[in-house]
Amino acid sequence: MEGYTTETEQLQALKKWWEQNARWIIAGLVIAALVVGGWRLWGYWQNKRASEAAGLYAAVVQAENQGSSAGIDTAAKKLLRAYPDTAYGALAGLALAKSQFAQQHMSDAEDTLRSVIAQSPDQGLAMIARIRLARVQLQRGSPTSALATLKGYEKGPFAATVQSLRGDALLQQGKTGEARAAYEKGLSATDAQSSLHQLLALRLASLPTDQPQAAAGTASTAPATAAQAATGGQS
Repeated sequence: MEGYTTETEQLQALKKWWEQNARWIIAGLVIAALVVGGWRLWGYWQNKRASEAAGLYAAVVQAENQGSSAGIDTAAKKLLRAYPDTAYGALAGLALAKSQFAQQHMSDAEDTLRSVIAQSPDQGLAMIARIRLARVQLQRGSPTSALATLKGYEKGPFAATVQSLRGDALLQQGKTGEARAAYEKGLSATDAQSSLHQLLALRLASLPTDQPQAAAGTASTAPATAAQAATGGQS
């Protein structure tokens, strides 16, 4: 407060400054309080939803442990109706789809997995749902749909599994060469000691080897061609 020589002048200056700026200060304090209070309310609401969803998911796990498909159906659908966009909702959806698949309710399983993919807040759980959806589509004899489901996800932490499924789909389409390439990519993305590595190695070994036969056929016709050339094409 330089320029003011007495306490009275300083006080008067402060009062004048307050009168000019009070409404802005109060507005700022109110906004700050609303932001802090709103954030705390949001956090409370989120924690409350997560707690309630966890309680409902416990019923899903219990039904799974009991092997009750009806129990899984009831508990999972209840959770999905209330909290479809939570991680517990995604886990419940995966459990429900697994149960539906086991009961051969393939169309229902597809719908459930698509819902998980669309609503899961966790990308890892969404990717697991995508992989399982591709498996269901392959089981239903729809390799084109499976390839479309997996398109754009050939890299990343699930690359080996995706390439394995792509190989299966391409093999269903009769594209042995492309299936081989997919299996080889999957093989290179796995640890040599993993079960998936061994599975891919077995699938590669089981593929038909028609290229050597073609080469042998070419070699067998070469002498005949040479003989015909030497005799002017006469037999």
